[in-house]
Amino acid sequence: FFFDHGSTMKVKIEIEVSQEEMPIAAELLQTLKQLAAHVETKVKRTVPDTQTNLQKFTAMIQSVEDDDGKKLEDVASRIQKMFDDHGDEQLLWDFFEAFTAVVLEGDLVHKEKPVAPFVYLLSRIPEPSKTRARDALIQKILKFLTISRSADCVRAEFFAHAEAFAALVKLEFVSIKGAITTINTLLKKEDNRCAALTMLGKTVELCLDILTDKCDHGVLRELRATLDSILDPAFEYDIAYIKENMNWQDSAGGGAKPIPLAPFKSYEGHRNVIFALAYDPTHDVLVSASKDGRVITWGTDGKQQDVIELQRHYACSMDINPKHRILYMCGVSKETQGAAAKDAHPAVIAYHQTDHKKWQQHGTLEKHDTKVISSVKASVYGSGNQFVTGETMKGSADEFTRSVVCCYDLNASQTGSFESLMPVRVFEQHQDIITCMAAVPRSEHLFLSGSRDCRVLLWDVRVVKAIGTLVGHEGTVTSVSASDHLIVTGGLDKKIMSFDIRALSQTNTQLRPMNTMILDESAVLKVVLGTSSEAAASTLLGLYQISLVTNESRQVQGFADPVNPSAPKATRYHDLAWNHDCSALYAAGDDMRIDVYTKNAAEANLAPLR
Repeated sequence: FFFDHGSTMKVKIEIEVSQEEMPIAAELLQTLKQLAAHVETKVKRTVPDTQTNLQKFTAMIQSVEDDDGKKLEDVASRIQKMFDDHGDEQLLWDFFEAFTAVVLEGDLVHKEKPVAPFVYLLSRIPEPSKTRARDALIQKILKFLTISRSADCVRAEFFAHAEAFAALVKLEFVSIKGAITTINTLLKKEDNRCAALTMLGKTVELCLDILTDKCDHGVLRELRATLDSILDPAFEYDIAYIKENMNWQDSAGGGAKPIPLAPFKSYEGHRNVIFALAYDPTHDVLVSASKDGRVITWGTDGKQQDVIELQRHYACSMDINPKHRILYMCGVSKETQGAAAKDAHPAVIAYHQTDHKKWQQHGTLEKHDTKVISSVKASVYGSGNQFVTGETMKGSADEFTRSVVCCYDLNASQTGSFESLMPVRVFEQHQDIITCMAAVPRSEHLFLSGSRDCRVLLWDVRVVKAIGTLVGHEGTVTSVSASDHLIVTGGLDKKIMSFDIRALSQTNTQLRPMNTMILDESAVLKVVLGTSSEAAASTLLGLYQISLVTNESRQVQGFADPVNPSAPKATRYHDLAWNHDCSALYAAGDDMRIDVYTKNAAEANLAPLR
């Protein structure tokens, strides 16, 4: 209401009507016009809201993906208002359908978005709709999580369900006692164990305070006993993570933290830098290769069992296929003035072990079109006889043109000659020199390659292209190692990263690290997995043990310097190898010796600490 400069009062009236009320609105306008001649009427038409409640809920819930805290609260308030205004049966099930489609069946996991914030929306629905939505959600989650699955299944398909379950526990929509009792029941069934451990891991992650403060001690004791009874190596990391956070130590006195390594003894026999180690767990022997061209086989007593003298090459990388007793080496031309060495091309050199533990040459595959063969890895799983190499090809002007991964199969050779062996598959997705490789345990078809292009690619020799990409490094990837489902990588960017291969799927082929750590302010030279919860790593500055459960590390006590026994020896280890039970670690590098570290305190020669 307002007055003009005269004494006449002007009145402005706005009336909002729906599309169905338009006939009545016309009669109202006609009545107003009859009140006075100077009455003005205007009709302002608005576009009708044709969105269904299902579409509105879906749009609102999806908007939480880019949550900044305020967005979540805003969406929760809007949903609450819709229920306050029109809280009928259909509205409830429209919300439930939208919620499950976005949170459980969407791609939140692939986008690395947490599920827990979405579950908070349930808490803002008024009763009795809240209880009904909660019960329906629990039923849907458990139905999906109790589907029979193998130990090595792809976990990405049920990560969202497991986290949603844990979020319901966090909001106390599910009692902690009921949650742990349900999980414990599923853990006892082999075909539900993988999902149950994921549920438990997420519950520990989100609800540790509730677990330790409010859960019945008898229920926890039963859970711990169940975890102690699970011996499958595929679940070692999960169980170690849970026990570490629950502060449960194994009955044997162990736990998530590795038993410290200590210096034991050194093997001597090389005359130049040692670049490569290969351990044969079947026969418990170690093989070392140096720039001097010597390849030495060592027994557990440190004595030399065999020595190969390469004439034109030295080995920069090597691996053993223990089943077929073949040693593969990447041959680099020796830096000598001899004509034979100068004319040597990059080569894959293979030796076969006799019954007398001696190596006999199997053949040399020289690559005239290759600038360097930088890495080799044997397929040690299954019945096949394959190996893969990382090769950088020559260009027309003897320049690097492309780096490829080549897969060879000795069983597929038509001539039977190693010298004429051709790759059965060539992979060309790396954009720079290939620096390291690893086989994936329990699979004769899968392997990994790291590169100077900062990526690690996962390959299946049956498929033309890489089936997965591990990203996160910002420098050359220097090392990659795999144990069951766990992968660790190291790089010149000083970072060590761990990945869970089970998070890969056909729709999610890019994998980001679960954890990242920096040991010191220097590049990582080598990282090797012992178990799925422990690794060892060497940097330019030291040797370290790593707990992959707690993401903690300790620097390993070094050997005493031969010249100054009161000081630690300074060396850079280019390669590391665990023995068969991870009770000893072999380390070799610049000082031409192989240092042996042991976890057995009775054997350890305790040198002064760094």
